Amino acid sequence: MNLVDKYDAMAEHYSDADYADAERYYARRAKLVIEHGPPLQTGSVVLDIACGDGGLGRQLLERGIEYQGVDASEGMVDVARRELGERVVVGDFGFEPSRPVDATTIFRALVLVPDRGSFFERVRSFTKKKLLFDFDPRLRDPGALDGRALRRELSAAGWKDIRMRPFLLPQRATFPPSMQRLLYALEPLPGARVVTRIRFPVFVSASA
Repeated sequence: MNLVDKYDAMAEHYSDADYADAERYYARRAKLVIEHGPPLQTGSVVLDIACGDGGLGRQLLERGIEYQGVDASEGMVDVARRELGERVVVGDFGFEPSRPVDATTIFRALVLVPDRGSFFERVRSFTKKKLLFDFDPRLRDPGALDGRALRRELSAAGWKDIRMRPFLLPQRATFPPSMQRLLYALEPLPGARVVTRIRFPVFVSASA
């Protein structure tokens, strides 16, 4: 079974199976998509590459952000379209929108991009304000996602003002409210990324 077939098979229950509290996770991600780096305004357009079942799209639309999603899994796109309609289409990492967008996102999927440098350059050509993505700093594969390597690749592709911060909301567990509030307070502080050595991804914005 290839990767697309795998996601086709899980599409109906993807968010419920992959997140302890999917809507809270997507809501937090949407908040940072809008606020991290240059802020987005009402009516800004976000292109979400590898959008899955469109969970981020629902949250962005509720906040007044226009949404376009693309995913290689037809099953995922079918599920996403039930709520998001024609905003979501089938496409791979080489997808380019018909018009420039304000921001482009790719979450939990950058590790699958075969040539990150070319990807960053292509996205830069149609993104007016910023690129946002996450990565797992615990990966030990040489040449895989790494903060310093990503900065070099982004800079070479023409991206500016590269900002990295931890995303301290667990994906497959829930913490007591007091603990979660503390983690949110830690996220923007200097040195908070040390927590990502144990768990949690790093959230990145790069400005155009």
